Order: sequence, then structure tokens, then C-alpha cells
Amino acid sequence: MNSTGFIRGYMAKNMETERFLEHVVWVLERQLQEWDESYQLQVFKQEDFIISVQNNKKIINVPISANRLKDLQSASPYSLDRYIWVQLKEKGLEWKDKNGNYLDYVFP
Repeated sequence: MNSTGFIRGYMAKNMETERFLEHVVWVLERQLQEWDESYQLQVFKQEDFIISVQNNKKIINVPISANRLKDLQSASPYSLDRYIWVQLKEKGLEWKDKNGNYLDYVFP
């Protein structure tokens, strides 16, 4: 999957935090679906946000506080993506080969 750093930088600086999270989750879902079409992602808002990744019968949840979300959004355009990917990998998500430049932006 391909990404454009300039556009993402603009989005990170100008989008409302919750909307930015929804966009990042949408991008993650697209990347995961390139590897396996059965992936589905959802964002739940409780006291914190929970990003739920489901593939067939396996579910991985990644919690993130509103403060952490704001900090990651302001740190760099792909910091939030990186945080979520690292959490997913630590919780057992297996990665496939890169296709496109998106993950190169996330992990420079």
C-alpha cells in the first residue's frame, strides 16, 4: 500500500484527534486487508479508545488514552501508526511482506 508523507503531515496537524485516529485505523485496515481480506478493525470509545483488530476468530485489542493519542498525533505524522503496529506485533500479529511504501513511512 502506498502513502504520501506530505498529505499525512497536513492531516496530523489539522485534523481533530478522534477523526485522525479513525483515518489511521482505516489505513491500517487497508494494509491488513492487502495481506488477508478477512481483517476488520473498529474503534471503540470508552474512557480510553480501543482499537479492535479481528481476523477470523482472533481478536487483538489495543487501548490508547486520549492524552497519548494527542501526543502521538503531534509527535510526527506516522507516530500513531507506529504505536499501533508495535502493539499489534507484541500481541501476536504476524506481518507479511511490505507492498508499497506505507510501512516504510511508519518504520523509517
